[in-house]
Amino acid sequence: MQRPGWLLAGALLLMLVAGGVSALLFTALGKPPVVGEPLRVVYHINTDAPDLHLNALRSLQNHIDGAEIEQALQIKVLMHGSGIHLLQRARSDPDLRSTVNALKRQDVRFLVCGNTLASRGLARGDLHEVEDRDVVRSGIAELTRLQRAGYTYIKP
Repeated sequence: MQRPGWLLAGALLLMLVAGGVSALLFTALGKPPVVGEPLRVVYHINTDAPDLHLNALRSLQNHIDGAEIEQALQIKVLMHGSGIHLLQRARSDPDLRSTVNALKRQDVRFLVCGNTLASRGLARGDLHEVEDRDVVRSGIAELTRLQRAGYTYIKP
């Protein structure tokens, strides 16, 4: 009657596997926010859809308005591919430009993919108020870096 030993060994193996899976999940999900640290969020825009752009910016403003007053926010909007049309359109659309400017005044950073600019033959001046510091080399690489740095990913 060796079965109790096998049951014990099986239970131990199951506990080890469950512990390993839990450790992987917590590592993959990131660390919980620390009290006093800002809430970091990145909004990812990569499509040319004016309605989506407006809805994303409204959601972003709702996000800011709904945040707890004592909770600092660090919000970035990362645009690559067709998503950069948001800032192209903001040059000629006063309502869109006003919305982008209002978000910038609330410390929202708008980041643009340098690869996208290069592949489309665009300059910073072709977009609404993009500074050197707003251009990242690769949008996807920056998105990955931000998530690893604890930014919550939102795809509107």
